[in-house]
Amino acid sequence: MATKRQNGDPLESATTAKKTKTDESEFTGTVFKSMLKDSTKALKGLETFVRFAKKLPRAEIYDAVEGYIKISVECSEIFALLEEENNSESEMMLIFQSLEMILLRTASDLSQLSMVGSNIVRKTVSTHMKLLLSSLHSENHRFVRQCLCFLSAVVSQGAEAARDVFSQIHFSKGLISLSRRRDKTGKPDVRMAYMQFVLSFLMSGDNTTIGQILEAKDFLPEILTSGLKEDRLSIKDEGEGKRIVRELVHNFLLDLCCSRKHGISFHDPSLGTAGRAGNIVLLQFLVGLKQATEDEMVAELVVSVLKASPDILTRYFKETNFSFSPRNKSTWLENITLLKKIYEAQPEVSKAFQMSEMIPLPRLLSMVLVTSLPSVCNKAFFTQGLNLPNLVVQHTTISLLAFILKRAQKNIEHCLDKTVWESSDIYSPAVMEEFVQLYREALSKILPDMVSVVSNWQSLSKEKEDAACYSRQDDPQLILVKALLLQVMCLYQRVVPHLVSQSKFDFSKLLKGIVTESGIKQEVPPVLQYQILQLALELPASKFSWFRVQDLPDPDPEKGEKSVFYLLLKMFVSSNSNYLKTSTRMLVLKVLRDSGVFEHTWKELELWLDHLALLDPSQQETVIQFLDHVLMRVVCNPLVYTEKAASMVQEAAYLQANLSGQEGDEASIPISHIDDVLDMVDVIVEGSEGDVEEIGPSLTDEIILQTFPFSAIVPAVLEVRNKLPESVVFEYMAAVLCDVLHCQRDPLALCLTLQHYDKNLNMSHASCPPHVIAFYHYYSQWLPKQTKKTRVSPVTPSVSKTFGSHCVYLQLPIETAAEVLGSLMTVLNSLILKLLSSETQQPTRPEQQDEADLFLDTNHVPVQNTEQVALTFIRDLEQWFLALELSSFPPHSLNPVRLKQLCACLSNNALTDIVHLHTLNKNTDVLLHCIQRESPSAQALGVLLLENCSTHVLSFELWCLEASNLTQISSQNSSFLFLLNAYLRRATIDDPTRPKDSQYCGFHSSVLKALKKALLSELWHTVQQGEVGVATGLHVEVVSGLIRLAAVTSDLTPLMNDLPAILQKTDSNERWKLATSISEKLSDSEELCQWRKSLLSAALLWLSAVYKDQKDPQSHHEETMLTRLKSLLVSQYRYRDPNFLGTLTTLVEVIYGTPETPKELLPMATVHMMTTSHSLFLPTMLSTEDDPDSLHLSKESLVSLLLMLVKKCPEVCNINHFLVLLGAYGASLSTTDQKILLLLQGYEKNNISLTEFQYVLWGPAAVEHHKARKSLGHSLWQKPSSEQLLSLLTADRMLNTVTHFPQQRYIIPQESRNVFYTQQGKHLSSLYDPCFLLPLFSFILRPECAVDCQKFVSSHALGVTVASLSSYDPKVRAAAYQVLGSFHQHLEGARFREKRQVLYLLDTVKNGIPKQNLRMPNVHVAYITKVAQQILRPEEHMYMVVNKFLLGTQFLDLKRVPDFFKLFYSFDLERKLEREWVLSVLEEGVRDKHCYEICEKQGIYQTLLGFASTPLCDQASQIQIVNVLRQTARVNKAAYNLTKEHGVLTWILQLIDKRFFDSKLLSSVIELLHALWFTNLGNKESKPEANSTTSERPQTSGKCLPLPIINEFLCTLLAIIRHLGGVNALQMKAFLHTLSSVLLHCGTALNAHKEAGWLTLHPQKLLCSEVLRLLQRWAALARDASLLSALQTLVNKHKVKELMEKGQGKCHSAKHAQFRMEKQTETVDGQGEKLEQASLDECKPLLRNILIHWEPKEKELSSSKPEPFTTDKPESSNLDDAAACLILKWALKTLTESPYDNSSTIAVLKWFSSIILPRTSVIDAILMDEGIRMDLLRLYHHTCDHRAQEHGSAVDTLQLFSRIMLCLLEAHSTSLNGIHQTVIRTCLLTNADDGAKRESGLKLLSLYIYELWSGARSPDLLLTHARHLCYRTGIRKPKPHVLCMCEDILSAVES
Repeated sequence: MATKRQNGDPLESATTAKKTKTDESEFTGTVFKSMLKDSTKALKGLETFVRFAKKLPRAEIYDAVEGYIKISVECSEIFALLEEENNSESEMMLIFQSLEMILLRTASDLSQLSMVGSNIVRKTVSTHMKLLLSSLHSENHRFVRQCLCFLSAVVSQGAEAARDVFSQIHFSKGLISLSRRRDKTGKPDVRMAYMQFVLSFLMSGDNTTIGQILEAKDFLPEILTSGLKEDRLSIKDEGEGKRIVRELVHNFLLDLCCSRKHGISFHDPSLGTAGRAGNIVLLQFLVGLKQATEDEMVAELVVSVLKASPDILTRYFKETNFSFSPRNKSTWLENITLLKKIYEAQPEVSKAFQMSEMIPLPRLLSMVLVTSLPSVCNKAFFTQGLNLPNLVVQHTTISLLAFILKRAQKNIEHCLDKTVWESSDIYSPAVMEEFVQLYREALSKILPDMVSVVSNWQSLSKEKEDAACYSRQDDPQLILVKALLLQVMCLYQRVVPHLVSQSKFDFSKLLKGIVTESGIKQEVPPVLQYQILQLALELPASKFSWFRVQDLPDPDPEKGEKSVFYLLLKMFVSSNSNYLKTSTRMLVLKVLRDSGVFEHTWKELELWLDHLALLDPSQQETVIQFLDHVLMRVVCNPLVYTEKAASMVQEAAYLQANLSGQEGDEASIPISHIDDVLDMVDVIVEGSEGDVEEIGPSLTDEIILQTFPFSAIVPAVLEVRNKLPESVVFEYMAAVLCDVLHCQRDPLALCLTLQHYDKNLNMSHASCPPHVIAFYHYYSQWLPKQTKKTRVSPVTPSVSKTFGSHCVYLQLPIETAAEVLGSLMTVLNSLILKLLSSETQQPTRPEQQDEADLFLDTNHVPVQNTEQVALTFIRDLEQWFLALELSSFPPHSLNPVRLKQLCACLSNNALTDIVHLHTLNKNTDVLLHCIQRESPSAQALGVLLLENCSTHVLSFELWCLEASNLTQISSQNSSFLFLLNAYLRRATIDDPTRPKDSQYCGFHSSVLKALKKALLSELWHTVQQGEVGVATGLHVEVVSGLIRLAAVTSDLTPLMNDLPAILQKTDSNERWKLATSISEKLSDSEELCQWRKSLLSAALLWLSAVYKDQKDPQSHHEETMLTRLKSLLVSQYRYRDPNFLGTLTTLVEVIYGTPETPKELLPMATVHMMTTSHSLFLPTMLSTEDDPDSLHLSKESLVSLLLMLVKKCPEVCNINHFLVLLGAYGASLSTTDQKILLLLQGYEKNNISLTEFQYVLWGPAAVEHHKARKSLGHSLWQKPSSEQLLSLLTADRMLNTVTHFPQQRYIIPQESRNVFYTQQGKHLSSLYDPCFLLPLFSFILRPECAVDCQKFVSSHALGVTVASLSSYDPKVRAAAYQVLGSFHQHLEGARFREKRQVLYLLDTVKNGIPKQNLRMPNVHVAYITKVAQQILRPEEHMYMVVNKFLLGTQFLDLKRVPDFFKLFYSFDLERKLEREWVLSVLEEGVRDKHCYEICEKQGIYQTLLGFASTPLCDQASQIQIVNVLRQTARVNKAAYNLTKEHGVLTWILQLIDKRFFDSKLLSSVIELLHALWFTNLGNKESKPEANSTTSERPQTSGKCLPLPIINEFLCTLLAIIRHLGGVNALQMKAFLHTLSSVLLHCGTALNAHKEAGWLTLHPQKLLCSEVLRLLQRWAALARDASLLSALQTLVNKHKVKELMEKGQGKCHSAKHAQFRMEKQTETVDGQGEKLEQASLDECKPLLRNILIHWEPKEKELSSSKPEPFTTDKPESSNLDDAAACLILKWALKTLTESPYDNSSTIAVLKWFSSIILPRTSVIDAILMDEGIRMDLLRLYHHTCDHRAQEHGSAVDTLQLFSRIMLCLLEAHSTSLNGIHQTVIRTCLLTNADDGAKRESGLKLLSLYIYELWSGARSPDLLLTHARHLCYRTGIRKPKPHVLCMCEDILSAVES
């Protein structure tokens, strides 16, 4: 009834719910706090608080926890209850539970209030820890469990809380016994809470705490050993929990067993072949994993471990209990599956090839076999598996065999890849070929022979035939096994081909059952068809009996078995699959080609097959039988038919020779018999001494094309045809032979062959097949009239159409037809223009006659009639290329040999060099042609003329001044607009070939006015309308150019009125260029401001329209518009413009600098307020490192402005500014941060202290802290702790600051020094500023503050402080000593494990300082900082070593390197580690003269040099010693003494005097030499940038080093050249930089000695082999294939032994993995490639500088006349000449590819002038090399166009270049007429003349050189230019220099 009444009384239920809700809303933090203060309500308040806290957080319930801790940060009310006496356990449970609820919230969703949790932890640990620990011994299980839960919540607050709690725990029996207190009823018990307490340390503690947990004997182990099996499932063994635990354990074991860094595996580079024990623990562990075949996780673990440690692979399979003997058991299958998984995880290509040291081939073979061949797989294994009568076992065995063969194939392919080994420093391609042979022999010993594999196939096929069950025939398992067997046979051919060649089996039998006489069996699965074809394609043709041996004269197709080749043809025509058809086609071609008969004519076979496939299926059988019979005859009797073909070719040759009047020896076929051809080729090959490639492709191709125009099938099919009755064969043959005819370059031989066999047919008889007659009519047109004897019957029109659909017989690839046609049209166009421009022709030289013969025989055409010549030429080419389309036949007047040469030229696109731009005479005609023609080629030609030639610019201007011309041009003529646009761009460039007087300026302006008047309004109208199909962009560019050059204000008015409205439209993107042009024109006008406002409005409207109307984003256009809008805004508000801010700073400083500042000026405070209140102030000041560089510059300028304002007006300083300044501060040594620090110091000077600001966070942390402070309020805000401040310090940057401490940084700016610290070559932003850190440390180490001393050491704060003791500023040192004193006081009261060692270290240092504020040597700083860090790593070996030293001494001797000799000559097992450690101290510590003198007095350098020369020194130590010397070499005195007294250069020579040299050591040696040289050089040469070059030969001005020292450096550097094989781009740049500087100063010293008259021993000169080796290394680094090929050719031709020896001078890495691994993790995201490319670019000028110091040897005087340099006679050529030619070619190429550099150019030209020009043999080679000629012309063009600031140097360069070009012209040409000397005398002036006059003459001379260099007979371009200028000349005086020169030249021509 009660229940009924309750359910039936909704009013009462609603009242209860409402009351509960009211209670929840009324219980707030304030209510709870008041209840706690009332003793009568305290317990009820705790209960309510706990009940509510368990429900939180929930949105519908008020958060009482958050409300309470916000008003009671210390939770003092709860702790007050805890501190009361006689509390019962139930009361304490409520207190602990309340505190637990608060801690759980502050550790999770209320983390912003974490300081409350910190307060609870601090209070609990300091006051109530004893109470908690004693409560754990209570008998009340619930109370104990609650105490443990509270402790777990305390630990969860963070690493510091965990550390504090753990330090208070005392392990006793009572505490340990908690792990055994279980609840038998299944309720949560004490053991569960104890486990959670232990796990909380592992989850929240840091590495140190976790380590202590694991080391505690009775803490964690007690849980694991006290009965985990008895725990309830809810604790440890739920289903999901089990999976998670398995995964965690699995991942842990993976890290433990596979990680090199953290695990227990050791790297064995020998892969277990060295016989060492190796990873024996891992091996035993893996062998014990019995479930590897059953459990996937265990299998993955085994696979992963063996992948990481392949050295135990072999031993694992020997010791494992798994059986791998083939048997029909599921266990065996699982074992094989595991084996395959293991080897699939291994790399496909063995890592043994990646070793950086030479390994003997037998051992290398063993290493490769480890990961490519399972040790359990041998011949018995495979034989047993193949013989077991079970398909599953056979399939598994065969698949494993295929798997092994595929992996072996990958290794073999890698070994045979020459591109890998040609660039290798270890193995050569020849060595790897030898290794492949050994590898194949090793594989053949374990693989079953081919007979076993084939027998298995046959047995399976027999089983299939004998099987009575149909399902057995279609068994997928059987099909798969057979397919795998075929695949294995293919792999045998690729991997172990000798096993295939040893087999005598006829593989034709494999086709049985696959294909029959009817074609492919339809029931045969496609996979077997595919595999059998692949096998036939892989195996040699000799392994198949394709043809019958007997030759039957009258074959009867119905009798006898068909040949295998017949079956193959049937398979070809009957295949339904395109892929199978293609494969069969390839197989047919392979079979025929491998027969040897069709070696040079195999492409013709494709025609026979293609036409066979086109036949109707009903006709194919007849043709297949015919082809089978014919091909069998040809293959079985090849000589018969090749003789017939050769005889017809020779007959055609003699006939053609007689027709053209030539002798037989000059006929197109020089060899009469095929055997003679082959014999000659054999003789050439035998006489070439292995250099077959030197025969050259042209010789072989010529012989093939002339001797084998068609195959031996042609006479064979014609012979058999004549014996057959009429059938489809006749039609098939006619179609094929027609195509063969179309493929002939010279059809005469084929036509004679066809005619010869057609004679045997009665062509006039009615029974003669019509296709034969039609084809006879067709091909007989190419027969001369003398040979046409047969009378034939007429052919029907329908048959004649068969042969009318093909092009005539130009043999060109189809895919290049369009390109060839385009080239041909270009040639025709150019030739017509050339012919029309030549009124008279000069006599043709003999060599030019060959070029003329390429086109046509023009002897019968009058030379003067150029139009007739052109028409004849076009008509002949029409008849040749379009014979069929014109229904005519080509004449025989075109020489077929010359035609072939023409085809070759067309294929190579070489004839486009035929008509040079500067050889055109009628310039106006050409330009008019370009104007009137609407074609891309005409436009491009016209633009090219205007951009590169002043003459054409003049022609264009003269044409434009003709009024009738411009009236014909409209804005729609795009060709003219292209030319006009090019002219407007050229018009802005000064042209020295034109006068600069007022008359010519007026002439130029008149042209622009005429163009503007004629076109501007029309073009503007077109731009306004935006008509469809009009190139608006071109119109806009032209209008913009006219506006810039010719428009006035009145012209701009209509544009300014109408353009903004147009720009608002969304399609107006291109028209915005006009706005830019108008803005530039209005730059000095008052209208600019209004114009910019209209543009701003238009931009905003454009964006609004785009966002509104267009849903699809136009990202590119929108980004452009936003950028434009931003520029418009920034132009008005230049707040982020660094230049504007810098100028403003200077102006304010000047204006407000006087005491009497004008009153009308703004007050300084107002200026400061305007600056800091700007909307961009905070974004600019708070920019980070990720922001663009431009923003960083703006920030620096803004800080400079603020600094100046604070200096001028200190009243602006306010404590509120600190937040922004600290937020903008990065604490680095960047200029911006130094200025901010000065700004902060300025505030301090004005009594605004950071101490009052209450916190000193900086950077983004300061901003975030301010946000938290603002959101929490002052009551909850706490000052940042020392740990928070120290955590802001980046460890890498702190360590970098210690290593590169800024010793010259002054804490108080010095008046005599620069205010800001700078250091050349250092990235100061990566260093902290000690002037900020030292006050920060002093602030942290105040006596009243709690400091984490361990954090102070681990964060390198102690290291930076000690490093400050080496500063040259006494105040910095004093600050550092003060910080150390404060730290010492804190350290005495600290509690951490390493406290005593750190304290003892400081005492030792303190005792070693004899006087106050002593400057400590940097080497001791390095020692102390390394010892301090080592003390925190007790697990390392050096921990004990440094502690022994500290315990053995009471003070640190500052006059000696501590413990050096004891560590360097240690006899400990870890002596290498100790030596490495102490050498690293020297490497980091020796930075100045003081450190060097300490080491020198101690004899350290003598010790290092002596030890490095002994066999006891390994290469790792050598590298460190060289690095120490390199670091020392940066000290001036040290560099000189090392060079002079210690003989370091001689020591280096001894060090590198070995065959193999480590690349890491070589890199260090190069850096050492670089440092030694430039330190010794000092001020004698400012250390240049790597990409700078010295333009001139060494001068004698200035000081230089002693010549003997220079010679010693040069000798050492030249000795290193042979070891450069392994250096990278960065090392190469350092080496080239040093060698280039040494060579420069060597020349300077020699000149100085020569001028002083001193006796001088000349230094060692660069050898030819050395410069070639430098070029070779650069080419390899730059991957310059063409240069490498040229070098290889030169080396082979001249037998340069130094470069031919593969192993000589190789640079190898040693056995030290720690040095090899550095480069692998050097850079990411492509930065490495960019750095390498940048280094290579910087290497170019340096290498060029070195190469031009090389001089070839002098020629012997015995020879009266120098021999010409030729490329075809190696014995007569000279190595030095060839090298000089190659060097020049490379130098010119690099100069033309790079931006023009005048100094580099003149340096090369001087070398060319003094070294190359006197050697006539080299000049001949240069003039023969088209590439050098083009690069010379290109560089000369760049030199002519160069506009240098130093005008005189550019003119001098051009003058020298012009003299060189003239010398080359005179050497090249023998027909220079009298005008040549006139031009030189007029234009080539002396250096004494006026510079402008010289430049004008040289630019005129360039027109002359351009023409003659391009092969022109006369300087028509120069003469045209002179006439144009003189045509505009009136009678005036004085005349400009240019006019005088032009008149002199013209007068000389007229005379």
